[in-house]
Order: sequence, then C-alpha cells, then structure tokens
Amino acid sequence: MMMKAQLLFILAGLTLGSLPLGAQVPEAAEEASFEALLYPPELIMQHRRAIDLNDEQRDAITRMIQELQGRVVALQWNLLDETQSLKDLLERPRVDQDRALDLLEEVLTREAEIKRAHLELLIRIKNVLTPDQQEALDRLRRTGTEEPGGDPGPGGTPVPDGTP
Repeated sequence: MMMKAQLLFILAGLTLGSLPLGAQVPEAAEEASFEALLYPPELIMQHRRAIDLNDEQRDAITRMIQELQGRVVALQWNLLDETQSLKDLLERPRVDQDRALDLLEEVLTREAEIKRAHLELLIRIKNVLTPDQQEALDRLRRTGTEEPGGDPGPGGTPVPDGTP
C-alpha cells in the first residue's frame, strides 16, 4: 500500500511536469537559473517593435514554433497514454512493481523529450536574435516597458534607450 501511495504521489508530480516550460513547478529553481538567459516567443512578440524584429526573423521564429508544436503534440499524446497506463496499473489491487517502474521510466523519458524540445526552441530563437536585440529584451524584461525610452517603467521613469 505504501508503494502505491508513493507512485501516486510521483504520478501527481509528473502531471505537473507536463506543463509548458515556463510553468514548471518541481524544477523551478533550476529553470530560473537559465530562464533569464533565453527569450520565450511571447516576450519577443510583445516587444517586436522595440527590438526592431525584422520580417525574416519573425518568419523564422514562426516556423520554429510551428515545428515545435508538431513535435510536442505527438509527444504529449504519447505522454498521456503512458501516464494513463501507469495510472491503470496502480489502480489494481496488486501492483507489478517492475512494470510500474518501467512505465514510470517511459513517462519520465517522454517528459524529458518535451522539455528538451522546448529548450531547443528557446536556444534556436536566441540564435536568431542579434546581440543588440538580446540586450534590448533583457532591458525590457527587467523594466517591464513596451518601448525603450517610450513608455514609463514600473516607477514611472522612462527607460533610457541610448539615443541622444
């Protein structure tokens, strides 16, 4: 009974692990260490004018996102099936521990593949941006403004954009 309770606890944690990269709960501290070094598509879309994102970059990022969605949707379907198989096994009066651990390994592998795909996307997006665009995004992320030097920051002070 104790093993079943532990596996159910793990399964609950795995369900949380299938959230998008930015919404991960279990490894939040670890992800925060590199989250600030990468640029999610939402941030780039929000500040596209402020960073002078050109059409070629926009199209490249759009293609990358579409590719990721195709890959991740298939992985998520597999993850759902594998998670359901594990849940079904755990609902039995007697649980085959070896089979349960094998299924758990499949679930963890699929989650790792999804996380890897998300990280790969963020790296590819960063590589499309120029160093100046990256600096501008870093500044905008810190201040929360829409346009450098345009909208006031959180304290009501315009953010300097480096132009005279």
